[in-house]
Amino acid sequence: MSVENIIRTINADVEVKIREIGRRKREIAKKEIDNIRTEKERRIEEMRRREEREIKVMTNRIISQARLKKRKEVLAVREGIMEDVFQKAAEKMKTMDTEEHGSYLRHAVGNISSVLDGEVTIRCNRESESIVRELARKIDPSLKVKADLESIGGILGVSRDGTSIDLTLEANLERNRKRLRKEICDILFTEEG
Repeated sequence: MSVENIIRTINADVEVKIREIGRRKREIAKKEIDNIRTEKERRIEEMRRREEREIKVMTNRIISQARLKKRKEVLAVREGIMEDVFQKAAEKMKTMDTEEHGSYLRHAVGNISSVLDGEVTIRCNRESESIVRELARKIDPSLKVKADLESIGGILGVSRDGTSIDLTLEANLERNRKRLRKEICDILFTEEG
């Protein structure tokens, strides 16, 4: 075998090995590219899912905030209506007929007389003074009457030791406010649930 044939054989072997190495490198590169594509697609899918979750959370938060805002607005409107009802009730009490108011005062003076001991002063507004004086004289002549109370009606009994019983119409309205609110709500807002 001549040197040229040996060189050709060596060159041919080198060419085969170069092609083999190139083929293996291409396969490795192809596998690496496939791995990169798979990883890229996995990450894109993961990002898409994460964004969908974030959008869903954000949407739910916005909806919840809107519902809460609506509920607060509804409650504010209801509260305004309730306050109007109580205001109108107080106005109506101012115009209570004389017989009904007299009956209430008779009951109130009797309660104060039976509950408070010792020297008791009944305070009333100027409009009720004559009725309260007459009732006090009939029920318990020891009761003192002062017409210095700022009230729409009713009386306030005060004993010498400072114990008091507030039987003004406003105080009765306040004492019954919780029960009345429920009744008013049941009447006015039944359809809303």
